[in-house]
Amino acid sequence: MLMSRVLTGKVRRVGNSMAVIIPKELLEESGASEGDTIKLSIAIPKATRETGLESIAGKDRKARPFVREKRDRF
Repeated sequence: MLMSRVLTGKVRRVGNSMAVIIPKELLEESGASEGDTIKLSIAIPKATRETGLESIAGKDRKARPFVREKRDRF
């Protein structure tokens, strides 16, 4: 059974990349060590989430509504 914990981490620049600093105690508790692959869940603000979903779905709020060219077809 997997258990998760919520933590507040600090994002820092490492070269040209960004890294999340994970407290040593949490790493020891999870059994993770340097080089291991882990899963990370990030809370995305609602406003950003809606914009992202619209771009994925191809929905454009400024676009005209879809109208069929010929009414006799479904």
